[in-house]
Amino acid sequence: MRYWQTAALGIGCFLLASWYSTSIVLGDDGQVLILNAATEPVKNGQLEVCGQKFLFGEIEQGNTKAIHYKVRADSSYKLEVEFHSGKKFEQELGNVTNGLDYEDILTLNDRDVSLTR
Repeated sequence: MRYWQTAALGIGCFLLASWYSTSIVLGDDGQVLILNAATEPVKNGQLEVCGQKFLFGEIEQGNTKAIHYKVRADSSYKLEVEFHSGKKFEQELGNVTNGLDYEDILTLNDRDVSLTR
């Protein structure tokens, strides 16, 4: 009797681990371009999406940075930016839904950011 309980527990753990690792490996993909349309260069910033944090450095005026991420859960974009002048802003926008691929553009201007899908 004890053998069957141990075997059932082992099989259950194996199936749970297989399901979890498959969902991570085969997760949906996301890409976001950060476009600097502000009147000054970006000194540095951070983007957080789906529990993943991405630090990015300088973005000159008119240039972009591409960030690739895995869509692992429902989320939104949280962007923190510091310009060369020392001005900073933080904004949360958009939504990302598990089960879909995303290609978005976050356009920075001097006071805020907008999302284009």
